[in-house]
Amino acid sequence: MTKPIQVKNMSLGEGIPKICVPITGKTEEEIKEEGKKAVEAGAELVEWRADFFEALEDRAALEKMLLSLSDILGQVPLLFTIRTSKEGGNREIRIKDYVNYNMWACETGKADFIDVEVFGEESLKKELIQSLQEKGTRVIASYHDFEKTESKEELKNRFRALYHSGGDVLKIAEMPAEFENTADLMLACREMTEEISNPIIAISMGNTGSISRISGENFGSCITFATVGKASAPGQFPVKELRMMMEALHEKNKE
Repeated sequence: MTKPIQVKNMSLGEGIPKICVPITGKTEEEIKEEGKKAVEAGAELVEWRADFFEALEDRAALEKMLLSLSDILGQVPLLFTIRTSKEGGNREIRIKDYVNYNMWACETGKADFIDVEVFGEESLKKELIQSLQEKGTRVIASYHDFEKTESKEELKNRFRALYHSGGDVLKIAEMPAEFENTADLMLACREMTEEISNPIIAISMGNTGSISRISGENFGSCITFATVGKASAPGQFPVKELRMMMEALHEKNKE
């Protein structure tokens, strides 16, 4: 049974999955504008994909950007993410820098969640997760595969590894070759919600996996990602369309 996490006005892990809008701007002005549009569209969570930020290596610029973005978002929680090229992101980054940039973000006190890619340098990632949590930041322990989807049992074992990393929320996003792969991910998620209490995010990417972005309430996924402008991953729906479909499904579930 999932134990919800309360962050600002958002209760994560119960009811309809929360809609998260990623921001992928390169400049300060682009990021601010995307943040405003995300709030106007009704995002319940905003992910700043800092791997796209042109001044990521500049601590003062990073801190300034987080402060500005936090002001724009108000009571909408902020997820800080550096997605590495290894997991489909925009940066090839050394582990030392990855740790430093995430700690810089944490120390501003403005990142409600920080995404940590757990696999690769696992011991250092566990230390990072612990350090972030000690400073009061929630951690989304994540894994992404843009090439394939593992078997249901492999997925469950990966969720268990994410759980043992110490993350507050566990996320797996993988690319299906066929619908059966999407079904495996959805089933793995549902079965893991009965085994652990952490909120889980399970996303099957691309057009083949689009049903997973709509029906998370049925299989236990707590966040779904949607667009206001450019998509950050294949298969994302615009916010308005996604909300309409999820609310319709929610009403059917109550019948």
